[in-house]
Amino acid sequence: MKSVVITGASTGIGWATAKLLLDRGFRVFGSVRKPADADRLRSEFGANFTPLLFDVTDEAAALAAAREVRNALNGETLAVVSLERSQVRPIAAGEIAHARHVAA
Repeated sequence: MKSVVITGASTGIGWATAKLLLDRGFRVFGSVRKPADADRLRSEFGANFTPLLFDVTDEAAALAAAREVRNALNGETLAVVSLERSQVRPIAAGEIAHARHVAA
């Protein structure tokens, strides 16, 4: 199964992207900032959606989420899509400083 991480998955473009990819058979890990959003999306999207509770500006929380994803993948390939602050582009590991700048 193809997997993707989407930041900003609780609303707007992030939510729509998660829905589209789930409908196409992807497993989606989606970042949210509120536990209530994690619960709502888990209910809306089902078993192939895993909420990741973190803010992209919190390096420790983002790294913990990255470890969670790595452990769940068992060596699978992963795509990461950043949908924060109207900036849509793939991101690579180690761009936390850039995320802080964009979110500021």
